[in-house]
Order: sequence, then structure tokens, then C-alpha cells
Amino acid sequence: MEVEVRYRPVRYARLEIKPDGKVVVTAPEGFDVNSFIKKHERWLRKRLEELEEVRKEASRGFPLLGRFYELELGDVRDVEIAGEKVVLPENREKARKALKELLRVKIIPLVALYSALMNLSPGRVYIRNQRTKWASCSSRGNLSFNLRLIALPEGLIKYVVIHELAHLRYLNHSKAFWELVGKFYPDYRTARGELRRWWGIIELNGGWRWVEGR
Repeated sequence: MEVEVRYRPVRYARLEIKPDGKVVVTAPEGFDVNSFIKKHERWLRKRLEELEEVRKEASRGFPLLGRFYELELGDVRDVEIAGEKVVLPENREKARKALKELLRVKIIPLVALYSALMNLSPGRVYIRNQRTKWASCSSRGNLSFNLRLIALPEGLIKYVVIHELAHLRYLNHSKAFWELVGKFYPDYRTARGELRRWWGIIELNGGWRWVEGR
């Protein structure tokens, strides 16, 4: 287990596992890091085992709408799917644009449907290349969705839309917020776990590393 310790002016120590398997401990000066790691060793081992499974999935191919494809770059304008192969424009910016348009086709009808069902009025809808969040909701009611969502099964895309719409009413993760989400997506707890797994898959996937310029 590779461990990196970062001493910072923080009140409490925290653990983080990077996509490459490195364990990062952020702690105040003088903190007993060895005891901290030993205390959480079982949790760390479990998470590292899960990460290994994610790494295997990430190597299956390019994830798109919950399926894995052989990725090919070619002289195309849009995302083209033929059997087990997906073809993207060979220019990275054009590939991002094509994926954004594909996601927009999925997102806009969902926003329209669930905003009506939830009696909410969102502002503008954006598709962005976000690096830390699946989506976000601004104080003005604008919704931003991560391009990475196009990699997910459509059921999870629906969950993210419902989650962000719920923030138009509750700008927090209170009990009332989760009750609203649960009314329209009862299995939200499972969805949250699945989103963590898919984030790891995308982080480790070679095709997505190319798309994002990593």
C-alpha cells in the first residue's frame, strides 16, 4: 500500500484513495499517521479491492451510455456507433463537441419532463467539461452537467437530472432534499454508489483520458 502524507493546517485527518491506488493522508503536524492508517486498514483494503475491479472495467473499452465499445478515431463529425465499435472525430475538440451534443439530446428532454413533474423552473442548461462534479446548480437556477455523464447508463443520467433539479428547491442535502429526490428516484442510494464506481472507471479509462486531454 503506497501512502503519501500531507501535513496541512487542518483540524481533522482525512483519507483519500487516488485512482492509481495511492493512499493520501492529510493531517495536522504531529498527528499519529501510522495509528490512523492501522485503524482504517480494513476499510482501506476493501476500497483498494474495489478499485482493482474498477480498473479491470476501465480496460474493457470506451464507456458510452453504460456500454463498452472499441474506440476508433476517424473522419466523422458525430458520434457513430457500429456494432461493438464507436467512432469519434479524430480532433479532440470536435470529439468533445460531438459527445456534448449526444448528451444534450439525452439531458434536455429529462430536464423538461422532471421539472414539470417536480413543479420546478430551471434556468439555462449547460454541458461542461467538469473535473470534480457530475453536475451543479447555480443560485440563479442554471444547471450544469458534466460531459462525463454520456458514459453512464441512462438510468443514472436520469438520477443526476433529478438530483440537480431538487437543488432548485433545496440548496443542501437535507432530509427534505432526499425525500424529494426519493419521490422521483426511489433507489437513489444505489445510484450514488454506482456514480462513484463510474467516476473511477472514467478516471482510469484510456479513451476518456484522451477526450479530456489528461
